[in-house]
Amino acid sequence: MQENQLTFGVHDPTIIEEGGNYYLFSTDTGQPKTSGVPIRWSQNLRDWNFIGQALPEVPKVAEEWSSATGLWAPEIVRYRDEYRMYYSASTFGSTRSYIGLATAKSPQGPFHDQGLVVKTSPVLCHHNAIDANVVTDKTGKQWLLYGSFFGGLYILPLDNETGKPSVSGFGKCIARRPESVDTAIEGGFIYYNPKTNYYYLFCSYDSLNDSYNIRVARSRYVDGPYVDCKGHAMDDLTHEPDDIGMKVLGSYHFSGEKAVLAPGHNSIFKRSNNQLFMIHHARRKVFSDEFFLNIRKLEWLSNG
Repeated sequence: MQENQLTFGVHDPTIIEEGGNYYLFSTDTGQPKTSGVPIRWSQNLRDWNFIGQALPEVPKVAEEWSSATGLWAPEIVRYRDEYRMYYSASTFGSTRSYIGLATAKSPQGPFHDQGLVVKTSPVLCHHNAIDANVVTDKTGKQWLLYGSFFGGLYILPLDNETGKPSVSGFGKCIARRPESVDTAIEGGFIYYNPKTNYYYLFCSYDSLNDSYNIRVARSRYVDGPYVDCKGHAMDDLTHEPDDIGMKVLGSYHFSGEKAVLAPGHNSIFKRSNNQLFMIHHARRKVFSDEFFLNIRKLEWLSNG
């Protein structure tokens, strides 16, 4: 785990590598004061510098639909010679939400908005279009994983050439939780491990303010079903909600060290030397804006 002053304010982080440099994208939290997705740069994954923002402001169409004042939970991927940033526009507690796409020739930008990928509202559906993750399956086909709290996590096939949905509709629900726990699931990320031939669905449970924790389940197929180590499916509403999904990380406080509270909204970053890292944020105090970046090496048990 790495921490420095310039990683304070990092929320919902994801990292991409280009030419021996690392670029960190995260939710616009006002730390530092920006709009349109802050970008940080590093050469070693430890020392980070703020270098600007991906978009100067919330794109007009996204703002008109969602009333968003900032952008959330960016996803950055490279396809051929193009960098694609998927952004979320919404307001807290609302399902009138919008995932858009912006593209650039470099992870430093400039990014140009390419418009709508998927949008939701109470009239259109019962789930929420935020927290985008682009998944490339073992055949090379891309998918969009998205969703937060309301209605669960959905997966939707993409057209690789455009980066936008290849079918109409909202896709398929692959994970959800019951109303007894406020349907609290979000921040999904799928990683395919070629050594085990499984897709691993990581996601965050409970409240980002205090009880956030990271869970995982796996599947032979990118669109599920995703099953945990107990054999419970991630869309199972019949068992005890906290028994679903294998818990990977939760709050902890070791003696003599600072507390790590409410860790969550992780991504998986594969470095050019094939070392995997889990990237996520955590808090120093619950119900506060004292959140910061965490980077942890990710290893696999022999049984996958």
